[in-house]
Amino acid sequence: MPVEEVAAEAFRARRGQLVNAVAFRMGQDSRLGEWLGSHSPRLMDSTRRHHAAFMGEVMAGNDARLLEQALAWVYATYHNQGVSFEFFLHEWKTWGDVITEILPAREAEAILPIYEWMVQHHDELIEAAHQYRTRRVSVQPCWEEDYQYIVDHLIQGDTTGVIDRCHGLLLDGMPYESLLQNLFYPAMVDVGARWEAGQLSVTMEHQTTAMVYRVLAALYYDQPFPESDRGRGLVSPVSNEFHEMGSWMLAVSLELDGWDITLLTADTPPETLVATVLEERPRFVALSVTLVGNVAEARATVASLRAALGPDDATPIVVGGQAFQDAPWLVQSVNADLHLESATAAVAWARSLGDPA
Repeated sequence: MPVEEVAAEAFRARRGQLVNAVAFRMGQDSRLGEWLGSHSPRLMDSTRRHHAAFMGEVMAGNDARLLEQALAWVYATYHNQGVSFEFFLHEWKTWGDVITEILPAREAEAILPIYEWMVQHHDELIEAAHQYRTRRVSVQPCWEEDYQYIVDHLIQGDTTGVIDRCHGLLLDGMPYESLLQNLFYPAMVDVGARWEAGQLSVTMEHQTTAMVYRVLAALYYDQPFPESDRGRGLVSPVSNEFHEMGSWMLAVSLELDGWDITLLTADTPPETLVATVLEERPRFVALSVTLVGNVAEARATVASLRAALGPDDATPIVVGGQAFQDAPWLVQSVNADLHLESATAAVAWARSLGDPA
């Protein structure tokens, strides 16, 4: 289902208008409440925005594999939240209608086959959803009991219990970075998997994430900060990326290894990131991408940084995050210097830069 660049660009340029039009039209359908069950129509608002960004990536790479993989996840996850499969059939039809009305005829004609394919293969996508299995991260057997305690007590809302358990692990000699990588990273993946499976509400998932920040922050400032100064680095989520946990874990891991880290916030505009890099001149820039739909933002950010720094600048730009775990073949398209799979790998790589001049 190849899409010409001019059509893909027309879709990206008008995606906000398209999202609003689809939301309005679906909101007028008397069957919406039946399709969504107990959920508010707002449940799908952010999902549509992510869908539009994601489809821009699919079109940019003519990536049918990425589309099929994501649709199985979407069908499975939202059906587990109580959303009828019938909702998606009408959602894709509505996207087709809106694209026809809003985009120029030639560009609409190039894009419509994608949505027609989604409608035609609706039954197959339902079957793919039934076969979908959520991703979890394996935990070393020696940490299994502590890991299970942390997950269970996070879900119970027992912040104090989690802090006490982790404090004991740190006193027993477990490095803080290991706590992040070997216990909390898989715990957060597990929490997300439980939401996907319909075992946790999105509200509970967000509350658990907020708890993790509180727990890790409480433990962080008890750590022995090194006296060594490896220089300055900059860590940031890309624009339109509202998931910050990965960036935060990377930033604190680097700080505890002797780096002076500037951590920018979620949805940092590219111009702000570029201006900060030009002002601070870090030894490296690390960009975090959680959602595949935001790979295009990473691509644009890397290009903006390259243009601003100039051809003779050797500042490394590295990328990481869940998006590249889900679609590793997209790494090369971003044009970064390196992809790093974990905070541990990033710390090891940063050490290889040696001492600052």
